[in-house]
Amino acid sequence: MTPADLYLQAVINRHRASDDDNTPHRIRRQLIPLLRSWACPNLESVTLSGSIPKGTALRTSDVDLFLSLKPETLGPLSEIHTSLAAHFRDYLPRPRNVSLRIQFQNRSIDLVPARRRPNSTTHTLWQQRHHTWLRTDIEEQIRHVRNSGLQNEIQALKIWRKRNTLRFPSFLLELTAIRALKPNPSISQSFLSLLHFLATDFPTATLPDPANSNNIVSALLTQEEKQRIATTAEMSLRASSWPEIL
Repeated sequence: MTPADLYLQAVINRHRASDDDNTPHRIRRQLIPLLRSWACPNLESVTLSGSIPKGTALRTSDVDLFLSLKPETLGPLSEIHTSLAAHFRDYLPRPRNVSLRIQFQNRSIDLVPARRRPNSTTHTLWQQRHHTWLRTDIEEQIRHVRNSGLQNEIQALKIWRKRNTLRFPSFLLELTAIRALKPNPSISQSFLSLLHFLATDFPTATLPDPANSNNIVSALLTQEEKQRIATTAEMSLRASSWPEIL
């Protein structure tokens, strides 16, 4: 490994969530009784989703819990979100795009309720930001990222995002890395290639959901937000040393 590779890998290792950290699993177990009292008998499962099962979590990552509801669950998805917030009113609930964020044991937990489609692993979720629903397969999203072999690059990009205080939704960030790269033994060369993609192609790239091509994940950002990411990447490429980038 080159000195640049060693430096970058050390930064990633310092921020990466520990494989031995059982906290997300413990939180899931502790929240299940509260969730069952909200949705029983319609709650089919509560599973970890987001960055943890994908292997892209940092130490500061939130815990995402996917709440799979039976197909026969009644009521509009918007009302399901409202009832979930009411049930967790003592946990500082805050609506996000497809989730409800609560505070539990000094951690931010994102609860993602979704109604399963009959005879399918596809679910329907409610998008608060657009006041409409979307269909996707969370398990397929997880597989797509986990099998990419780009966990290091994705984690480095998340560190870079935080350092530059950029709005860059995590799933879009992951899809961007997968579009831009193929696994490369040199993490430093790979990350520079990723920055180049962000600076040049990202603002006009169309990035669909691998589980449903009708969902354009890149549409989560405005053109102004995409351009800010591109400009920041261009500035990073001009840096004279790695500590100026990460």
